[in-house]
Amino acid sequence: MDQLLAALADPERLRLYARIVLDDLPPREADSPAARKHLGRLLAGGLVERLPDGSLRADPAVFRRGPGPVDTHPTVPRRLTGFFAHGRLTAIPVRPVVRHELLVHLTDTLFDADRAYSEREVNDAFRTVHDDTAALRRHCVTDGLLERASDGSSYRRVHARA
Repeated sequence: MDQLLAALADPERLRLYARIVLDDLPPREADSPAARKHLGRLLAGGLVERLPDGSLRADPAVFRRGPGPVDTHPTVPRRLTGFFAHGRLTAIPVRPVVRHELLVHLTDTLFDADRAYSEREVNDAFRTVHDDTAALRRHCVTDGLLERASDGSSYRRVHARA
């Protein structure tokens, strides 16, 4: 419940959430830089979900869940736990080996191997753990964990190689 309250504590974020609840947020406004900044916290907190058509919907069930924090990444490898606080990534590791281990964990946790994701979906998934979605996306492509279509229209998780 603390995460919900923290997500709604910012007045701008609360206004954005209210507009989503009232279905009073035009798609072009939802894509504005100011809205995207706050939308990540609302998506991460489970207050809002993005529907397949790209529209946003407030999820009232989030208020009916039991007490206690919802850990979206319960199986973080022990070596990586120091990079997380309250289910969020606090820093992207600088050491390439550790960063790669983190990226493997994130791609395995956030993406299904059998489907393509739009850039928006990739960003929304990464935003649940960290605000620098571009860096995470770029590192995953560079490390060969996500494959970007040649026309830039979609991303796929690369199947693990034995």
